[in-house]
Amino acid sequence: MSEKQLIKAENIVVKFGEQEVLDFERFSVYAGERVGIVGANGVGKTTLLRVLAGELTPDVGMVDIRCDAFFLKQFSEGWMPEELDGKEIKAMKVKNKIWQEKVSGGEDTRIRLAEMFGSDRQLVFLDEPTTNLDIKGISLLKERLKCIDTMILVSHDRSLLNELCTRIVEISEGKLTEYDGNYDAYIMQKQARVKRQWDEYEQYTAEKKRLEKVYAAKKEKAKTIEKKPRKISSSEAKMRDFIALRKPECKAQSMERSAKNVKKRIDHMEVKEKPRQTPNIRPDFRLTDPPENPIVISGENISFAYEDGREIFKDASFRIAKGSRVAIVGDNGAGKTTLLNLITDSLREQKQMPLTSGCIRVVPKASIGLLDQNLAMLDYERTVLENVMEVSVQKEEVARTILSRLLLSARDMKKKVSVLSGGERIKLSFARLFVDKVNLLILDEPTNFLDIESVEALEAMFSEYEGTLVFVSHDEAFIRAVATDILVVKDGKLECFFGTAEEFFDCQSFHE
Repeated sequence: MSEKQLIKAENIVVKFGEQEVLDFERFSVYAGERVGIVGANGVGKTTLLRVLAGELTPDVGMVDIRCDAFFLKQFSEGWMPEELDGKEIKAMKVKNKIWQEKVSGGEDTRIRLAEMFGSDRQLVFLDEPTTNLDIKGISLLKERLKCIDTMILVSHDRSLLNELCTRIVEISEGKLTEYDGNYDAYIMQKQARVKRQWDEYEQYTAEKKRLEKVYAAKKEKAKTIEKKPRKISSSEAKMRDFIALRKPECKAQSMERSAKNVKKRIDHMEVKEKPRQTPNIRPDFRLTDPPENPIVISGENISFAYEDGREIFKDASFRIAKGSRVAIVGDNGAGKTTLLNLITDSLREQKQMPLTSGCIRVVPKASIGLLDQNLAMLDYERTVLENVMEVSVQKEEVARTILSRLLLSARDMKKKVSVLSGGERIKLSFARLFVDKVNLLILDEPTNFLDIESVEALEAMFSEYEGTLVFVSHDEAFIRAVATDILVVKDGKLECFFGTAEEFFDCQSFHE
């Protein structure tokens, strides 16, 4: 790697009102580095990019930018079609889109990426570059970004961070902590740190217990020395004290001093906090009265078109087995969300989305749980715990455990929903689904608006889920971690991919 330094930031402090967002001593980027920025929602990742790009002047500190850079922002600021590189817009497959007044979210992202690839800058800043891209678009982006030598990347897409990054920088409480390698290497280093914390905690508690026993023994011995032995007269006790080299009270005082020294050692020990443990209490799934049918959802020869004539499905069929976790994948606009809507619509007495032909059947005992994107089911004036217990068929202990596993603390459980962040409200909504009397989850992009840590917590919950899960997602790492089955929406048909999620993503025929 070249030693040419492209960015140097020192003694940076950034405040928004009274809130201190960033406060770090130094940060540098050298030519040839691909740096991934990670951290919880709202921690300051985009703010850091803006500071390093020279868009935001820090309250304290200095940033020295020694190259021309391109900033790909999360939200579109438009583009000038005549200034776009023809080769790049063709490579990003948007050649026929740049003159349109309206484009889809995915097309907008591709056009702005084409603009970036054609800029020929030494350094690029990327803020969530996979926004609105489907799996093929993300695959194409990965391959194209490998041609860029130096970048600073903010992303919740772990597969992107894994394939591209040479260094990960974590933001927490305004501080930057650096880790060598890609995202997986970062996780391994964090796990090693947690193991060290456990070792130090266990050594600390063992030594503290040992010293407390020594202290208690010395205190007891001091009391014993002070007492006159039983069955001995006062004259005999005086004769014993006269013969002894040291009086009992002197021995007792010496033992008390020794005990105090041990107590000082205990008081001056460096306290090692117990690392956070994930609770392992699981919901009693039997309380949801789950169906016994081997197939819980089936679609036979379904055809569907919207009122504008756009045909989505034509003579398509599918089956979803009980207990499976099915990822529905496909290009943008292929009909993934439409399929989810058709499944839920099949349970309504008055169909809002009538099929042209065919039928979708959901077994009678299937109880569907949906994540309302507007979060309208939440009572904003009640606490987090009250909102969960309102629908819970599980014990309160189980509900508290699920909230904790979704990274909502005991303090958070007492908060009113109105003061929660958007990400916290989404996690609360998931907690309600896990304790409710539902046994079939239908979810559209469940990881949207969640930071990586929250997504990983959700993955752990879904991996243990005993019901049936059907979800749409473009998050490769999430699909790999959760899905047992892949259902591909393509050319109006529904094709079951016979293989694992790993095999699906390794199959080049599915890449653009």
